[in-house]
Amino acid sequence: METEIKKVEVVGMGLMATDYVGGVKLLEELAQREKPGMVSACNTHLVALARQHPEFGKILEGYDLLLPDGMPLVWAMRVQGAKIKDRVYGPYLMQEALKKFPRPWKHFFFGGTERCLEELVVAARKIQPEVEVVGTLSPPFRIWTEKDEQKFADEIRASHADFIWVALGGGRQEEWIAKNISRHSRGVFLAVGDAFELLAGRRPFAPSWMQKAGLTWLYRLCQEPRRLLTRYLKYNSLFIYYSLMEKIPSFGKRRG
Repeated sequence: METEIKKVEVVGMGLMATDYVGGVKLLEELAQREKPGMVSACNTHLVALARQHPEFGKILEGYDLLLPDGMPLVWAMRVQGAKIKDRVYGPYLMQEALKKFPRPWKHFFFGGTERCLEELVVAARKIQPEVEVVGTLSPPFRIWTEKDEQKFADEIRASHADFIWVALGGGRQEEWIAKNISRHSRGVFLAVGDAFELLAGRRPFAPSWMQKAGLTWLYRLCQEPRRLLTRYLKYNSLFIYYSLMEKIPSFGKRRG
């Protein structure tokens, strides 16, 4: 029996009003299907990107599950009556899934450097000693050819993985999963952002109080200001703008 969970639309994207327990249950249901599944932990960056670029929005609309990875999304969902207390943060979702899905469930890690993947496998076995990691793949740092893509798909299929965790960066990983899902007949592909780096211990999590206050982005900005400043300024501002347009229709008209 499928889990009944309310879907709430935020800036045009239908997000599941669930927590980690509910999210893991939904992952199990997807993994038991006779076809592949696509899951993304969505933050404000992705939601704003989907609104700004309709072609990317169509990609996200094709996903089986969009989970609210960001407190501003949770707050927007609460305004619409969703009874959720916390976000479903990609790294924590992965951590909970590793705990809940030991062998015979099979996991595959795609993305990151070889060193990061080695450390991630060690970390995964600490999280769940009975975890079965059936493969890791650090893709080359260049534009991938059709030959590359087919090789990736062959390796993933040969592993018979139930859960394929993908960390290529927000936006890019969602596009890659959607582009290549037709190469597979089963398995749940999950876009989890920087989960590999965090779970592997290569970078610290934001303090709990900052996470609850919706300030994870600020913590990340302090870590990598040159790389993230433009992205956060642009997409955080766009998310606020689009949210205001939804609540006050005339707001967008006044700004042309």
